[in-house]
Amino acid sequence: MPARDVAVTRISPLSAFRVGLAMSLVGLVAWLLAVVLLYFGMGAAGVWDQVNSLIGGVGGDQVITFGMVISVATLLGAIGAILTSVLAPLSAVIYNAIVDLFGGLTVSLQEEAE
Repeated sequence: MPARDVAVTRISPLSAFRVGLAMSLVGLVAWLLAVVLLYFGMGAAGVWDQVNSLIGGVGGDQVITFGMVISVATLLGAIGAILTSVLAPLSAVIYNAIVDLFGGLTVSLQEEAE
């Protein structure tokens, strides 16, 4: 089976942005699903009732609700998605600068016989 070496010498910042955006959006959906499942699991265990009674016993009016939890989780996830989308093209630019100095990644491709 013949093998050939391919060098990755340049990554387009636009394609890095698109891939980073797609992956961060998928990560955001997975994050929100995990938060929802964790919220309902903790609710079934009675954790939120105990936390809300503790907050009320200290003198607070704020209770932890599903809307508050999902809002905070969405805000944190959106910040993470934006940071990932912005840092992906920046990483591609840094990679391209380093490749100009030292050379790119070499990947060995091997074809499989059918």
